[in-house]
Amino acid sequence: MYIFSVKNLKKVKNTQKVTSRHNIIPIEVKSGKNYTLSSLNKCVAAYSENIAPPMVLHAADYKQEAGITYLPLYMTPLL
Repeated sequence: MYIFSVKNLKKVKNTQKVTSRHNIIPIEVKSGKNYTLSSLNKCVAAYSENIAPPMVLHAADYKQEAGITYLPLYMTPLL
């Protein structure tokens, strides 16, 4: 598992060499109702050619918006 942070771009870059596009799925977990996806958006902007569509695990229902799949937290074991 690799954790993306603005300070730690090197870890994500290194994974590009050893895996294919569909093996890297950026996932962000949110617990509240009001949240931003700034880290996820930065990751997608930087590596969109090398990653699968992103996912957000949150407390609400399933939806898809702007190329991001939002899954309820209870669906985490199904990933």
